[in-house]
Amino acid sequence: MSNVRNFIKKTIRKCQYVFLSKSSLKVDWVREKNFGDVLNPILVEKLSRVKVQHVVPRYYDGEYLSVIGSILERANSNTIVWGSGFMRPDGCVISNPKKVYAVRGPDTRKKLLDQGIDCPEVYGDPALLLPKIYNPKKLSKYKIGVVAHYVDKENAWLTKIKNEKNVKIIDPITDNPFDVIDQILSCEKIVSSSLHGVIVADAYGIPSMWIELSKKVLGDGFKFVDYFKSVNRPDRSPVKINDDTSIEGLASEVVEHKISIDLDLLMASAPFLIDFEDAK
Repeated sequence: MSNVRNFIKKTIRKCQYVFLSKSSLKVDWVREKNFGDVLNPILVEKLSRVKVQHVVPRYYDGEYLSVIGSILERANSNTIVWGSGFMRPDGCVISNPKKVYAVRGPDTRKKLLDQGIDCPEVYGDPALLLPKIYNPKKLSKYKIGVVAHYVDKENAWLTKIKNEKNVKIIDPITDNPFDVIDQILSCEKIVSSSLHGVIVADAYGIPSMWIELSKKVLGDGFKFVDYFKSVNRPDRSPVKINDDTSIEGLASEVVEHKISIDLDLLMASAPFLIDFEDAK
């Protein structure tokens, strides 16, 4: 019976894709209201000036983009990769992507090369390009902001510190990523168990640090280290939070990292035309 239900579901999905606009860019992302995921349609539309439509790879038979997120395990022969990466150290693609233009970091590239897949030495999470399309003034209201991965949202330590002075707890579950960006920009420093909390802080030049609130975040840190290598940050392990961790002590550990990455090369590799004058 379950096989029948799956067949019906797949058939309905495929029928829906028949009506997708031929002039749109098809993009795969996880349809959660998670900060990094919801950046996909907004960033690609702003950069390309072309309407973006979401597709699910296993139901869609045409070419599509894989941009922001640890979603390369979903890649198949229709995938055009520009910036995404693997989630886990043992990650692999379902089948060889159609074309790889850029990946999140060198560890993802190595895994593709090990699987016999051509991958240029072009790195960068496209979320690093956010200041090209959205660059409001920084108005620091808080000494430190804490961005928790959605699986850490109910963590007891967050409840403990939420009313402390000069602390901003930033919820990454949103359908308005610009609101999350504004909250990050309202902080002098950021600590985050969410990868895109760190990436967005880096993009806007805010000192940040990777923290571990629990063991719930998948991937054993692979995506973090992959990203850090791409921007030449030395971080290789998170600062582990416990009940005794103080905000003052944590803030003192956050140091400024000047990221080093060729974003011009990332932009030049985009599989669509970018016009930042129109994108702003």
